[in-house]
Amino acid sequence: MAVEDDTMPDKDSEQPDPGAPAMAAPPEGAAAGGGDEGPSQTVCFQVSRLSLLYRYLFLLVLTGLGVFLLSLLIPMAVSGRDYLIGALLVLWGFALLRYWAFLLSTPHRICLEENAVLVLHALFRTRKIECSEISAMRVSPIYQSYLRIVTSGKKTFPMLNHIDGLHDLIGRIKAINPDLETRGC
Repeated sequence: MAVEDDTMPDKDSEQPDPGAPAMAAPPEGAAAGGGDEGPSQTVCFQVSRLSLLYRYLFLLVLTGLGVFLLSLLIPMAVSGRDYLIGALLVLWGFALLRYWAFLLSTPHRICLEENAVLVLHALFRTRKIECSEISAMRVSPIYQSYLRIVTSGKKTFPMLNHIDGLHDLIGRIKAINPDLETRGC
């Protein structure tokens, strides 16, 4: 009987195996149904990681260079009373702080919600713009890697131009707002 008991659990274990794919099929169908509902809800686009990494590394190098120059030149400026060097280092510091603040407030994820609202997610803040208020999307004339969203109230929102699916995002916004002017993108 011990042999029969060993074979019985094997037969029982074989029966759930054919049932397991049947159980696995509904979640796949549910995932497909969830995929159909996804486009009608919120669609998100990300800035490419390589572009963000490049900008953060560049800024870190500039910050490191500033700290190195600060450690070398401050003692010389204090001992020689050369206030020009100190003033230049202070300007360097303000410029770095400004660029850090700009980069950290630049959106790294853009979501288009179902109610035609464009949500710009940055590291420290989130901005919402209704698609009907967007009058133009233009490449920045000074630095080609930035895209500016211009609203009807003449507010501008800069963002990086290296967005995965940028043309799809612009097409979706144009479908909502046909009067959208695009230049350079």
